[in-house]
Amino acid sequence: MPTYISLCRWTLQGAQTIKESPTRLEAAKKALAANGVKLLNFYMITGSHDMVIICEAPNDEAMAKSMLSTISKGGITTQTSRAFTEDEYRAIIQSL
Repeated sequence: MPTYISLCRWTLQGAQTIKESPTRLEAAKKALAANGVKLLNFYMITGSHDMVIICEAPNDEAMAKSMLSTISKGGITTQTSRAFTEDEYRAIIQSL
């Protein structure tokens, strides 16, 4: 399954209810799973973003649906990118 990396930030609403963030993360995991998306890793980070989420999804549509559903709750914003494994990277470069 394709891998996706989401760079996330808490919104003002999410920051104001920061103590509820672990509960929201568990709810997000369940919602992602319902769309066939598996959350592989979650990190709270420092810098320009607050969190990094690494997921596997069956396709771009499932990932987009999951992320749109998650951000519609108002706690975070996301910037999601498709990540290519080293093997995928090598195959792409070799095909040039």
